[in-house]
Amino acid sequence: MTGFGKRPAPGNTATFGKKHTTSYRPAAPRPTAGADMPDFLKTESSASHQAYKASIVAGEPIFWRRILSRLVDEFLCWMILLIPFGSGILSAAGTYIEAPAGSAEETRAAVDLFGYSILFIFLSTAYGTIMEASRLQATFGKLMIGAVLVTPTGDKPKIWQALLRNSIGRLVVNLLPFYAGYAMGMFRKDRRCLHDLMSGTMVCSKVPAATSSYSEVFA
Repeated sequence: MTGFGKRPAPGNTATFGKKHTTSYRPAAPRPTAGADMPDFLKTESSASHQAYKASIVAGEPIFWRRILSRLVDEFLCWMILLIPFGSGILSAAGTYIEAPAGSAEETRAAVDLFGYSILFIFLSTAYGTIMEASRLQATFGKLMIGAVLVTPTGDKPKIWQALLRNSIGRLVVNLLPFYAGYAMGMFRKDRRCLHDLMSGTMVCSKVPAATSSYSEVFA
């Protein structure tokens, strides 16, 4: 309330008969989910990815331990195949051994065994591709010997590289006589076999990444 006889304050005078209006101040725009987001929220996903990537560190190339790794992986694939098809494989193998040479029974058993071999190849290819293209970058055999599959630059291999390595690369290297495709890794400094060269990959020992101390985390 304005006192009688006092001069009204500047800017608060009203004209008689006119509606008093107030100035409109638009509301500040709401922040969007991307541009005005705090930096730590923007980089949370990428930081998590980089933290995991840093946990896979490739060491020196290896060769001899890979033989044990391959034996473990093949044994595992055969065990997986024997669970649903074990009785059929054993029956076909027994028939092939006992049937007279050149008989229809022997031929039928040979066809069955060949079919199981093709099934094993598909299973082994899928197993190796999925495991080596995953975050583990290794099959169970490689995990057992402490090895990982990487590119020559130390990066994680892409899925097409893992597929090429475990399909065409593995087929070619197994067809060469005297295991020449594998043996060449003994004479190379990077220990890469033929299927490694075809897919642009290499097998190295896995070096545990250095973990942050308690003081570094809460500094």
